[in-house]
Amino acid sequence: MTDRPPSPQTPTALSTTAADEDRVVATTPQLTARIEDAVGCRLDESVLEELLLELDRSEYVEWVTMTRNGEYVWDLTDSPDLIADAVATAVVERVEGWLEGKLDD
Repeated sequence: MTDRPPSPQTPTALSTTAADEDRVVATTPQLTARIEDAVGCRLDESVLEELLLELDRSEYVEWVTMTRNGEYVWDLTDSPDLIADAVATAVVERVEGWLEGKLDD
């Protein structure tokens, strides 16, 4: 069984208020299907869920609730920006390290 992150502080229901209309939320099966459609290959849903749990622990995605079927509901609204910032930071650190090594030669 997959380790589950701690529960949100208060139970969260997905509402349909105007502020929430801009949110990007999906269940793990929905994400699996969307990724499979986009890249044309089959994914192991349990592996994707483990990855999403790790991303949640690092605060790149946020799980907001679970469905009655026990599926996680993920809020991916800020994920692209958060992941892009992390990748950009890592690339800059690598380039800086490479340049420092070149300058030492």
